[in-house]
Amino acid sequence: MTTTADPADQLRSVIAAGGVSEDALHAMTGIASETLAHFLSAGAAESPGLSTNPPVLTGNDSVRVSLLAACLADGMQIDNDERLKGILESLTIECRLTPGNIARLAGVGVEDVELALNDPHAVPLDKRYALAIKSSFLITAVNQARRQ
Repeated sequence: MTTTADPADQLRSVIAAGGVSEDALHAMTGIASETLAHFLSAGAAESPGLSTNPPVLTGNDSVRVSLLAACLADGMQIDNDERLKGILESLTIECRLTPGNIARLAGVGVEDVELALNDPHAVPLDKRYALAIKSSFLITAVNQARRQ
């Protein structure tokens, strides 16, 4: 799927490909369905450049929708092993969890976490799967804690 830097274009492409629906976008963002529909239709009608029309989404909503659009349009194309490595790097760098912490929480060996940080494909598939699922859950837990 080819994407552009315009979030409305990105979301229209994802919707057209059957990746999400407008209803799903409403559920994900909490932005009113009518506002999202206007955002998706307004972007198609406007020409690039400066406009005298006020933006459909403002402030935080615009940032959140832009990030979601980029993740859905481009982020889903990232290789799963690279995604696992990125999740583990986030947990170790941003969250300051050690490989030992992650290993205990995920139920795998420390050596598997350390190996996954360098070459996830080298980790046996069953351990890589457990590490991926549980690391993904940890990222979700951290994100929920940060929102509070």
